[in-house]
Amino acid sequence: MSKMVKEMIVDQLRSRYGDLDSAVVIELLGCDGITTNDFRRSLRAKNMRMEVVKNSLLKRAVQDRPLKPLAQSILGSNALVTGGESPVEVAKLIEEWMPKIAGLKLKAAILDGEYLNESQVKGLAKMPTRRDLQARIAATVRAPGARLAGALLSGGGRIAGCLKALIEKLEESEPSAAASA
Repeated sequence: MSKMVKEMIVDQLRSRYGDLDSAVVIELLGCDGITTNDFRRSLRAKNMRMEVVKNSLLKRAVQDRPLKPLAQSILGSNALVTGGESPVEVAKLIEEWMPKIAGLKLKAAILDGEYLNESQVKGLAKMPTRRDLQARIAATVRAPGARLAGALLSGGGRIAGCLKALIEKLEESEPSAAASA
């Protein structure tokens, strides 16, 4: 490959991955074309993208960028997976595909600028997604207000129940009082 072609590829990679602060590196070995296409299709359905990139060109493209630790650590045949809401979703999808593709494994990741090595990235699929965490926070914030509203409404409900019982009792006693008069 000529130097000019390499520079064009590096510029393209820099424009694609230069501003990213989250990505996952996978190894995809011994997979046939049909399975690879199905895997890429499932990634695309969740707005994710897998690209096999030459390691040396990726290192040059993300030099002095957030993905630099990831590029420095990769060796051998790798594919870079980006997109989705977060690398947690990417890791969950890859874990889902591991039984179907024997040569698929998580190698490393960058999660919001923090590098995760091979042993750390295995726990990434077990983490809750950003949406799950936001839902938990919202439920936690809402819980005291819901309990307060329940406490306020329960007292009013008890009073309403007592008044209803008193009204029914008075209505029952009125016909018997009118019959005796």
